[in-house]
Amino acid sequence: MNIRIREQAGTDAVRKFDYQMAVALDYLLSEVDSDTIILIETLEDFAVFRNYGEENETVDVFQVKTKDTGLYTKTALNKDNVLGKIILTDYYFDSKSKTLNIICNTPLKGTSTEALDCFVFESTLSPNELTKLKSTVRDYMQNEIGFSGSLEPYWGKLIYIKSSLPFSGKVDRYSETLVGKTNAAIAQYLDDENHTINPQAVFTTLKLLIDRKRRNKILQSEIDVEEAIKQKGIHSSDVKAIIHQAAATNHLSKKDILQHAARIYTPSEYFIIQNEYPTFISYQANLVDKAFQDARKIIQNEYQTLSQQWTGSLDEIVRCIAQKSIDKITFYTPAIIQIIAIVVVFS
Repeated sequence: MNIRIREQAGTDAVRKFDYQMAVALDYLLSEVDSDTIILIETLEDFAVFRNYGEENETVDVFQVKTKDTGLYTKTALNKDNVLGKIILTDYYFDSKSKTLNIICNTPLKGTSTEALDCFVFESTLSPNELTKLKSTVRDYMQNEIGFSGSLEPYWGKLIYIKSSLPFSGKVDRYSETLVGKTNAAIAQYLDDENHTINPQAVFTTLKLLIDRKRRNKILQSEIDVEEAIKQKGIHSSDVKAIIHQAAATNHLSKKDILQHAARIYTPSEYFIIQNEYPTFISYQANLVDKAFQDARKIIQNEYQTLSQQWTGSLDEIVRCIAQKSIDKITFYTPAIIQIIAIVVVFS
């Protein structure tokens, strides 16, 4: 089936990683052991597909709201037609969504809702509050030419969720929380609470992956679900692959690398390596960077070839494979290649 594209504001290449995408990543990290796809900025801010293509497939749609001060209010819900918009999204999705979620960094203001982190609108609000919300939604839907039918099937789907991620419009306050959740996801997936993978590197890579998906702008008014997922979907298997890649590059510390470099290379070469180490870290941290993986593979191949007949020291083989790889890896400086050679050999 097709998804009707309602808006593409989030695909602007200059937009930075923001709260909406932070919340989407939070859900992705919580689903690392599941068969889950996070579809960004196609069905509202994001949608969570579980068991896609199977008989037990479910889809949950999320619209993310933020409030700098105070609590989010029912007046804001009404004024912005928030519930009507997310119902309309589901309507054009053939009403396939299991739940329609409004997720915000604060509770919803009101005596019956402020103490709740999650609630269903229909079973929590007072009759008067619910009547007012329903009336606003009906008025909104009457102005939508394409809508026909009853609103009854949608009321029970509407859920309000208070996000666990802190928010400020001026300061990125949620990254620290997400790095912690990334660390928990790594430990859960590897079944090792004492793992030594840098969660910041995995988190940074996931942000880059989301940014790359956001840049895939859908130009047509409708798109097939499978094609939408191909362009703007992030799978739980992507997280697993990134964790695996992090494990493969997680053996030597900065101190270890620089100690090897000081011993293997000349003082002038070591000085350059020391200066370029932060650049190496930025390449290594992007765990889906094809250029870095290609360079590493070239050096690994050189190492495998030489190690079969080499009789000298490991220091000598590092110098040799770095020299042999410089002409083959034209996109990196000699210092970066020398560092990768150290990592490959001494890992």
